[in-house]
Amino acid sequence: MFIANTLTDYKNCIANIPNSILKYFGVETVGDTLPDLDVHLDRKYKNVVVFVLDGFGRNIMMRDLEWRSPFQKHCISTVDSVFLSSTVPATTSFMTGLQPCEHAWLGWDNYYKDIGKNVTVFLNTEQYSTEPAADFDVAGMLTPFKSIQDRLIEKGVKAYTVSPFAEPNPDTFQKVLNRVKKLCAEPERKYIYAYWISPDDVLHEYGCEAEETVACVRNLEKKIVKFASEMQDTLLIVTADHGHIDTEISRLDDHPAIKDCLERLPSLEPRVVNFFVKKGRKRDFVREFKKVYDGRFDLLTKKEVLDRRLFGTGKEHEKFRDMLGDYIAIATDDLSIMFAEEKTWKAMHGGLSENEVKVPLIVCKEFFYLGYDADKYVREALKRLKRRYPWATMKRLDKHYSYAIEDVKGKKEFVKYYTRDNGKTDRCADGWDGELFVQEIVKDHEGHLEFMNGVKEVFDVRPHKCAELTGWSLERFEFRTHVLGSYSAFVEAGNRSAGASKTFFFKPEDMNGTFEEFLDRNKELFSGRYGLDKEYMMEFKGLKEFLGFKK
Repeated sequence: MFIANTLTDYKNCIANIPNSILKYFGVETVGDTLPDLDVHLDRKYKNVVVFVLDGFGRNIMMRDLEWRSPFQKHCISTVDSVFLSSTVPATTSFMTGLQPCEHAWLGWDNYYKDIGKNVTVFLNTEQYSTEPAADFDVAGMLTPFKSIQDRLIEKGVKAYTVSPFAEPNPDTFQKVLNRVKKLCAEPERKYIYAYWISPDDVLHEYGCEAEETVACVRNLEKKIVKFASEMQDTLLIVTADHGHIDTEISRLDDHPAIKDCLERLPSLEPRVVNFFVKKGRKRDFVREFKKVYDGRFDLLTKKEVLDRRLFGTGKEHEKFRDMLGDYIAIATDDLSIMFAEEKTWKAMHGGLSENEVKVPLIVCKEFFYLGYDADKYVREALKRLKRRYPWATMKRLDKHYSYAIEDVKGKKEFVKYYTRDNGKTDRCADGWDGELFVQEIVKDHEGHLEFMNGVKEVFDVRPHKCAELTGWSLERFEFRTHVLGSYSAFVEAGNRSAGASKTFFFKPEDMNGTFEEFLDRNKELFSGRYGLDKEYMMEFKGLKEFLGFKK
């Protein structure tokens, strides 16, 4: 699904992960934290490890791994990459906690006005050349940054980077794992940022659905799961810098009328291309570009890019605007633009499609991370339930369920029991580890807690005219208040033969801030389906007041 012109959610993106790490270790943050991760950073682990698998987007996890694989089961949420959804800006955000507009490492190739060159920043070479861009590290000198490792070390916290590009430069995945394992065995509390180049390299070469990609991804999962099974006092977070999309290639050399309008070759990435246009040629450029790419790329002016805050909402780096050029083109389908004669890739990234932007947030803990008392796991589940259902208490949990940790053939396992109204009891043991057991308990009680909190008032926001989408009609869309407190939205849709409904309970923190911020935080609900988007809700008379927001 393509979502060009949809902003990255900088309140729920990979740049928030390092800020959660800083907060956890008691160091001042440089941006927003990630609430879904903060929930798990709630006890003093000896080791916190963030493992970034390059290119391992959510679509790759769901498509190429077996159904209900360990990664899928341990995925606690989906977060956004930054813009561009590419390795240079994304891994720099992992290293710093900053958004791209703040650190100004925007793409594989960046334009540096100080030296008048496009620079391949990780290689410090001129674009499409092996020649050094300068006799100094251009990106490091002109756009330096302070890593969160540096911030942690300054406050006395041990922090390490494990990567093929950091000493001792482990050159295989197993060597990376061995290095992380060795560091975890050392006695001090510490943070470890670990990075591996796959499956990105394989995806570029073979594409998203190739056998080689499937084999690569499953092998990575197998090795990390084995590593996780041997962990002690460690929180392991597995995520990615961006996803991938299979692509077609267009070459700029094939369109001399466009190139003739340009001062220099474009930079950034093939899915998001910037253009520096010769003086007096902007009208020519726009005309020629749209002849070739209209409908396949959105062409935005520099002002439109800045107004939409595509590169972030933070304070801009002084070099940032110089890098943008006069126009930026963003892919709206599967096409990529190569700037020169170079290797053709099967899959690419950088744009704003869901497959490029959405990445998994996977959390693994040691098997019995809360010990061998089942009640501790129930209390942990209750704590998470209270985030969405503040009225949840131990007494209000569904009494049909009970939980235990039992010895079975010399090994302990998590068990749940469900006692029916007729007194018959079913036993279930599904091989859960501690984290999955907590998630199972949460799922057991969500419906019960929603049912027990009756509706108090209803505010109908369904359009007066019938709203239809792919044969389904919107039958109800209501905001509700509840007897035990809280707000929810209820949506119901159907076609001639089927129907479905869902209730969305809002977390207390969702109701903080302004009405506009509330709408921004709930993009899934106000996505534009059936015409119900942010603008519609902003203009709906009385809704803001019903939800308790000030005028």
